[in-house]
Amino acid sequence: MNNIIGNSLVLLSLMTSLSTSFLFFKKNYSHYLKTYIASCIFCFFSFIFLIYCFVISDFYVSAVYQNSHTTKPLIYKIAGSWGNHEGSMLLFICIIALYGFAFCYFSKNFDNKFKYLTVFFQNNLTMIFLIYLFFLSNPFDYVSSDPTQGLGLNPILQDPLLLIHPPFLYFGYIGFSLILSLVLSGLINNSFDSVWAKLSKKWVIISWIFLTIGILLGSIWAYYELGWGGYWFWDPVENASLMPWILSVALIHSLLIMERSNTFKSWTALLAISTFALSLFGTFLVRSGILNSVHTFANDPERGLFILGIIILIIFFSLAIYIFKSDFVEKKNNIMFLSKENFLVFNNLFLILFLIIVIIGTVYPIVLSAVANQNISVGPFYYNTILAPFVFIFLFLMGTGPLMKWYKNDFNAKKNLIISIGLISCILALIISYFSSETNIIYILGLIFSFYLIVATIFELFSSKNQFNFKQYLSKNLSHLGFGLLILSITLNSFFSKEYNFMINVNDKYVSDDLEITFEEFNISKDINFDQFSTIFKIKTNDKSFTLSPSIRKYNQPEQLTSEISIKNTLLKDFYLAINYSSIGNKRLIGARYYENFFILGIWISSLIIVLGGLSRLFIRK
Repeated sequence: MNNIIGNSLVLLSLMTSLSTSFLFFKKNYSHYLKTYIASCIFCFFSFIFLIYCFVISDFYVSAVYQNSHTTKPLIYKIAGSWGNHEGSMLLFICIIALYGFAFCYFSKNFDNKFKYLTVFFQNNLTMIFLIYLFFLSNPFDYVSSDPTQGLGLNPILQDPLLLIHPPFLYFGYIGFSLILSLVLSGLINNSFDSVWAKLSKKWVIISWIFLTIGILLGSIWAYYELGWGGYWFWDPVENASLMPWILSVALIHSLLIMERSNTFKSWTALLAISTFALSLFGTFLVRSGILNSVHTFANDPERGLFILGIIILIIFFSLAIYIFKSDFVEKKNNIMFLSKENFLVFNNLFLILFLIIVIIGTVYPIVLSAVANQNISVGPFYYNTILAPFVFIFLFLMGTGPLMKWYKNDFNAKKNLIISIGLISCILALIISYFSSETNIIYILGLIFSFYLIVATIFELFSSKNQFNFKQYLSKNLSHLGFGLLILSITLNSFFSKEYNFMINVNDKYVSDDLEITFEEFNISKDINFDQFSTIFKIKTNDKSFTLSPSIRKYNQPEQLTSEISIKNTLLKDFYLAINYSSIGNKRLIGARYYENFFILGIWISSLIIVLGGLSRLFIRK
């Protein structure tokens, strides 16, 4: 019965979506928006109903049978509704519809023709993916057997953060679907100008905020759940969320120029189209079966090909509209080489360079595996080696650009200030290098340029002549300050963190330098959902003594082993311990990985400051 209700809601959403497009071509605008809103409501309730099926454990519903179990806690039953291919696709479509629904109610400043066009494109995106969902990836398919239990949720995904990490991530990169619709409407309506930029910018920032929070939550989750020992490992699916984030940052800065001077319109349109294209590329990666990752939802290349076809179709028509409608002539302004606009352009170029580096590192192993059947791993060494020198220049541009003036070459007037900020940054970097006894050139340059951005941002923040300027630039200054602190924290983390790998038995000690680790005891316990092998380790380091208690869990349904991390957090560093174990039993020799991770807290706090900068832009207007 629930299968019929769920399928009916999806089908109603699809039929009303088709009706919306029909009414648009008929120019029956009196019912056009009402029909579209009805489609959004049906889509929303179909997803709510899927969650209901998970909560009541209706195993006749295929998505529930494949990804839930009666022994699962309620929060994991709810999270299971989007912790799979079919359910996540329904959430994907639901968010596209929600953005369109929100646009209908918060677009009073747009003229009706533009509004109808935007809704038309947003509705077509919803319709395309609804067709794919209903016929090829339906979460409400009927399970013909008489199931009494489900197959269970992937144990790695059984974590409270799964409740919020994927939705935030989805609201981020799927939000760029609305940006694509806005761009295409602006091009067709011949209203792609500074007014468009001003009205559309808030939607870009909203999506960027969600995406930033989603990436942050994913980084925190991977840090304490996967046992990798760090906060970022350049996993291909991590990169899939980072790529649209990089382009969205470039898009925000390009919109600033377009809003102020009505220039860079072609560049802005391309950035907007490319940002959503990369969001769709991430959707393809996690659902095509071409990756073996904890993030992937499916191993079905056939369905992956359909998604790839949808992506090509959307990109083709978007670029076709761009090519035929981007015949506008850019307004000519006498922009000086070292003006604020050009610094923004320089930053955009560096962001594109970063994007290209990430794309190569992500796609090359996939192509090599498909063409030559060779498997390689592109890891942190590749990215850190290539990105580091360009990041330093990028930080200098970020710190210097805001000090310049619009349309004017103000570099000479600010030369003494720039030199002073540079000297302060060098002094701070040399002081830290002296006390840390670290002389690596990359380390020192990382300190200098991150301090340069921090000092320049603080100077600009507190040199505002009045309250108006302070509020006007608060968003930018917070985001830049957060980014400077982020690079500073990453630099310190990279050069001071330590890793120890060893084998140890109960009552044995591992000793290295000033570190002593004792495996004191273990015990075995049972939970409703898993069996657990728990350990207690005593750590002595630098006159500190504390205990860490990592464990291994053997989940019952599905049967899978997971490593549960134990972390002691302090202000400057984390003490992090993970163990490896083949089975739950009696006394065994186990493998252990111990990390001393510096400035992890700084990475989380600086990321939150960046998010706060985006939020302040929405709530503090000029």
